[in-house]
Amino acid sequence: MSYEYLDEKNKKILELETRKSIYELVKRYSGCHFRELERKSKLSTGILKYHLDFLAKHNLIKQEKDGNNLRYFLSDIQIENRKLLSFLRQESIRKIILFMLANKDCHHEDIVRFVKLSASTVSWHLKKLLRNNVITQIKEGRKTIYKLLINEEEIVKLLIYYKESFLDSLVNKTIEMWNIK
Repeated sequence: MSYEYLDEKNKKILELETRKSIYELVKRYSGCHFRELERKSKLSTGILKYHLDFLAKHNLIKQEKDGNNLRYFLSDIQIENRKLLSFLRQESIRKIILFMLANKDCHHEDIVRFVKLSASTVSWHLKKLLRNNVITQIKEGRKTIYKLLINEEEIVKLLIYYKESFLDSLVNKTIEMWNIK
């Protein structure tokens, strides 16, 4: 939620400059984990944690556990988009999703070749995406085809909105390709 749309109570919470800058950081890098926010904010662990917890307590941001990481989002981001942003913030998984966005029927070997990771690592990521209903798999004989389940336009909207925070030429190319379609 943009600062100008907040009610007076929430604006008062964000009067403290440190807290406001953390809120803006979460807004810009929604879906980032704690350590990434720590690096970007250049604040000490304790100060950052205190203010993030304070913002979460007052429902300005949401904290979500993702494995060993805590990820942070603005409160108004839909649950489906929070899940998708969590995946897009992980470089290897982002590459897989972007490849699948550009190539409708993807085979494991094609994905491995594109992301330049080991076959077992790609399999691990694909299983994670399958468990979270981001992709589906279709068996065709000995081959398996992977397809996106999530609305492609929603993925592109998130990529466009958070484009600057990814700092990824692949994201830029995907957005350009999508705009050409």
